[in-house]
Amino acid sequence: MSLDVKLAQAVQDGVIPGAVLLAASSSGHVNYANVVGRRSLRVGVEDPLRLDTVFTLASMTKLLTTLCVLQLFERGALSLDADVSQHVPVLARQRILTGFSQDDGSPLLEERRCPITMRHLLTHSSGAGYHFMDTRLKRYVEYTKRENPAGIVDDLFDLPLLHEPGAGWTYGSGITWAGKVVEKLTGQSLGAYMDSNIFKPLGITRIAFFLRDGPCFPATQVSDMATRNAATGALAPGPPGLPFLPPLKECFGGEGAYGSLTDYFKVLRSILLDDEKLLRKETTSLMFEPQLPTQAARDGLRAAFEDPSWAVGDFSGPRELDSAYGGLLVVGDAHPFRMRGHLSWSGAANLYWFIDRGAGVCGFWGTQVLPPADTAVEQLIGAFEKHVYNMAKEEDGAEGRSKSLADGTR
Repeated sequence: MSLDVKLAQAVQDGVIPGAVLLAASSSGHVNYANVVGRRSLRVGVEDPLRLDTVFTLASMTKLLTTLCVLQLFERGALSLDADVSQHVPVLARQRILTGFSQDDGSPLLEERRCPITMRHLLTHSSGAGYHFMDTRLKRYVEYTKRENPAGIVDDLFDLPLLHEPGAGWTYGSGITWAGKVVEKLTGQSLGAYMDSNIFKPLGITRIAFFLRDGPCFPATQVSDMATRNAATGALAPGPPGLPFLPPLKECFGGEGAYGSLTDYFKVLRSILLDDEKLLRKETTSLMFEPQLPTQAARDGLRAAFEDPSWAVGDFSGPRELDSAYGGLLVVGDAHPFRMRGHLSWSGAANLYWFIDRGAGVCGFWGTQVLPPADTAVEQLIGAFEKHVYNMAKEEDGAEGRSKSLADGTR
């Protein structure tokens, strides 16, 4: 069954309300864009999804914030291995949650020995988790009666660490804290810095941290969210945004952006082409190298992906992985088509991007379905990624045949 048929069937069967798919190759032979379905499942709203419809980007925001950090690094404004609490004092006081008292259920906290560095924040090795993903942090929040925090980073994510910085791997708020460092060093909001240093160089106009800030974000151009009923499998419509977060009052660099996927894709293509519009080549290369600081952190990552059911993407093949600046990095050669150096990440609403410089391709799958890691959606993500590699392979084969004919060879 072709990808187009699978997508049409998925919309018809209620697997997804719609999807935007984008892909390109460094050779320029692959330039793929496809859109199917509707922007909302609400009764009476029949608007088709468009390539430039605005999506809740969720953790796709992390790549944008990482690029901001790397720009400041290459300008000499920060070190990747220095204590970041000098810029964000909250990060100096976070202790380590080791458990809960058997007597009264109170949290057991230990002082930590190691500082948090930018490398820790960017690679999820700081110990800073998400209370909406980790049962220990959820229990801590409930015990301390912080169920309704304000929508600011210092309040929502000022939580204990789950391990010593560098001594494990925990997916969480590290890159959100990295965004606060960017704000401290630049004297700007993260959104303002991104606008000048990421968006304008690439001609991006439709990404912002607040829907009200987008110059072209009328409600009719913003995708609603859909949530799958675990019992029936049916999708129910809901408003844009992430229901497990409060209304955000400042720029959350790990979770908070909204934007059109065609604009976001300009970032992926720029990185693939290594065109130096955002970073110098030597800095971009750091994004495709393993960056976890210790073996304990690498072991933690691999343990987290022994059961990857929490993560959005197709993890059906070999999982030879490390964390790089910007995403999850393939560090082996066993995968049937992803090459060593394949970089990817995802967003809670079942969004997924990848850049494979070895194969010369990048791609973006976008839909708006919760909860994360929907198994039916992940099958479509896998089919899309394979389709991109097949397109690149076919184009390379056609180019090779053309060259052979031009050279008079067979």
